[in-house]
Amino acid sequence: MGLFDSKLQKELSESKARIKELEDLCEEKDEFFKELMADGLKHKSSLAAKHMADRKKYLNGK
Repeated sequence: MGLFDSKLQKELSESKARIKELEDLCEEKDEFFKELMADGLKHKSSLAAKHMADRKKYLNGK
């Protein structure tokens, strides 16, 4: 059973590393998106305003 446990631990470790990598990539993507929304709002983009409103609803749990 030791070999089986070892393999599961390795897979778990790899999965955790991949999840962390994906979370970091999402944060990076969100930063770019927020920057784009801010620039769009400066140029009076209605689409940027919609995305900003959607983000606000998302963050407030709606």
